[in-house]
Amino acid sequence: MMRSKAIDYLNEIAVQEKQFDALYRGVGCRFNLPDCPMWILYNLSSTDAPLSQQDLIEKMLFPKQTINSAVMYLARRGWVELRVIPGTRNRKSVLLTPSGKEAAQATVVRMRAAEESAVTALGAEKMAAYSAMYHEFYAALLQAFQKEGLADG
Repeated sequence: MMRSKAIDYLNEIAVQEKQFDALYRGVGCRFNLPDCPMWILYNLSSTDAPLSQQDLIEKMLFPKQTINSAVMYLARRGWVELRVIPGTRNRKSVLLTPSGKEAAQATVVRMRAAEESAVTALGAEKMAAYSAMYHEFYAALLQAFQKEGLADG
């Protein structure tokens, strides 16, 4: 592929990623929620399994301090509570409180429904192709970064 075409594709992908970021940030603003607390509510309301702060760090790929600050933000609002996980030294589960469940229903559960509607509109075949290509590009990019010494291998 010619270098200029590759740059065109990369620029297009960068714009698309910024569009997604802006879309979700705008939704968060409508909910009066900063990014990280919104994504924590999203993750907590999207699973029945308890999630620890460490689980959130690993799942969301945010720094530990960012997750901890966002959890405290949600706790101050009364939307989450922390419970020590039995048999651990200091590991805590982050659990939605009743008011946190109400807040999630009014915000991120609506967002999830809109996402599911968009996926349904595109159909399973297109979404499978999108997902596969996204993963394939990520793997190729990671390999290229590793080759350049820009990422751990």
